[in-house]
Amino acid sequence: MTARRLLGKVNPAGWLVVAALIGLWQLAVDTGVLDYEYLPSATEVAGAFGDLLSSGVLADDVRHTLLVTLGSSAIACVVGVVLGFAVALLPIFDRLFTASFDLLRTIPVIALMPVAMLIWGPAAHTEVIVATYGATWPILVNTAGGVRTVHPRLHEVARMFRFSRRRTLRWIVLPAALPDIVVGARLAVVTALVITIIAEMLVNAAGLGWGLVMAQQALQPAQMWAYAIAAGILGYLLNLVLIQAARRSLPGSAAFAEAA
Repeated sequence: MTARRLLGKVNPAGWLVVAALIGLWQLAVDTGVLDYEYLPSATEVAGAFGDLLSSGVLADDVRHTLLVTLGSSAIACVVGVVLGFAVALLPIFDRLFTASFDLLRTIPVIALMPVAMLIWGPAAHTEVIVATYGATWPILVNTAGGVRTVHPRLHEVARMFRFSRRRTLRWIVLPAALPDIVVGARLAVVTALVITIIAEMLVNAAGLGWGLVMAQQALQPAQMWAYAIAAGILGYLLNLVLIQAARRSLPGSAAFAEAA
């Protein structure tokens, strides 16, 4: 997946709207229409962003947040897919654990962060644990839903060709459920990013979340906005990559055929 192909999907009209909003922000601050003590102008935010980049602090914070996000979402995808298949295909597993899963996924992850910090301490692995916990539910629910909605005729095809259970799962069920699994994986990565940034604010003093908190406590609104924008850019780029990965992995798409 090349950068040119990624950038080719960008909507120029959408970026013009973004540029217009930034211009309005700058104009409103300069003319005093928005007169708040801790609301910097767009140029001040850009200057703070450049300072953070040149010092290397922002790169280190982005690296930490990105590694935790990718690590926790990868673990969540593996766990969620396995549990989703178990819920959809094993009736006894469904009866025993589905009610517990429904209860656990309704608990806000942010409410569990103080508990996690008391148990595992203010460390990076605590971030990974809480982010994995929150990111597991989207992939689990989507996987279970995708496996349950596989058309019965596909199972008839498997029986006609006398596929074993393992071959049926590999060649029939998994490809049919793949679109739902991919959607769940996209949601898991975005969820992991959000939880990671919150965990950095509350649990572990590192990454973009902690940088944003430190800028707020130091009364440096330009740096605070710079960190917030950096988090938004990271989320946008992750979503862009995931969209392209989804298009290339879904059966029937041109990109999937080309990759195959």
